[in-house]
Amino acid sequence: MITSRMHLVLAGILVLVFGGVLGCSKAAPTVEGMVTLDGQPLETGSITLVPSDGKSQTAGGAIAAGKYGFEVPPGMMKVEITAGKVVGKKKAYETPDSPLIDVIEQIIPAKYNSETSLSLDVKAGKNSKDFALTSQ
Repeated sequence: MITSRMHLVLAGILVLVFGGVLGCSKAAPTVEGMVTLDGQPLETGSITLVPSDGKSQTAGGAIAAGKYGFEVPPGMMKVEITAGKVVGKKKAYETPDSPLIDVIEQIIPAKYNSETSLSLDVKAGKNSKDFALTSQ
């Protein structure tokens, strides 16, 4: 018969075992840096790191006032940077009472996103990388 005292002892042992296992885990590497376009910090956008070998997870985050930072798996990564600007409005649906939605145009050249030539070798710990992009 298991008593309430035995439940407390077992619970304590589980906390010690799982706490020790979880406490020993290594933190994921982080990347951070600055993104500029034609010498100016990119106001808003996104940055995505895609594993070159396709074996780990894709990671990414927002760019705000040129700065970005997030956790990412280690390894060689392709870097894709995107940002858009509103260039107009259009109907969301082909109905008379359709709401209007923004028409957004990509302001970052394809060589930095869909046809990226950017890469980053992510190592354990903190990684710092700035990206100076040009619109031409």
